[in-house]
Amino acid sequence: MTALLLVLFACSPAHMAKAREDVDRAALGEAVAAYWKAAQWNDVAGMSGFLARPEDQLLVAKVAASPVLRVTEGKVLQVVVGPELVVRKDRDRADLDAQWRVGTALVRVEAWGLADQRVTAETIEQAWTMGPRGWTVDTSRSPLDADRPW
Repeated sequence: MTALLLVLFACSPAHMAKAREDVDRAALGEAVAAYWKAAQWNDVAGMSGFLARPEDQLLVAKVAASPVLRVTEGKVLQVVVGPELVVRKDRDRADLDAQWRVGTALVRVEAWGLADQRVTAETIEQAWTMGPRGWTVDTSRSPLDADRPW
């Protein structure tokens, strides 16, 4: 009887939702780390893979071509995911602009200023959205700066 209750609990909707949240949080952490690793190596293609809008991809390419700052480290401090906006069974993969879940990442960014030759460090909050493309930077909530890729 106890085994049956454990099996039923393991398949409960709340438990399944928590498991999906854990998987999505881990995927967000990997995406944020990959984005900042690409920023550290000035890898425009790597960073652009996490940007959905072409104008943001172009901005990153312009910043990388004429760097004012060079990212020396981007350390992910915390990632938080919100509730599912669209349940997995109802997701439409054909709608590339769909938002399935939102998340936020706290990142400690260190950058070397080429003009003033100083290392600056700041903790930023970066908004992310999960959709058919995977996790992408939500530039409507966290716009990119024209002088730096964050």
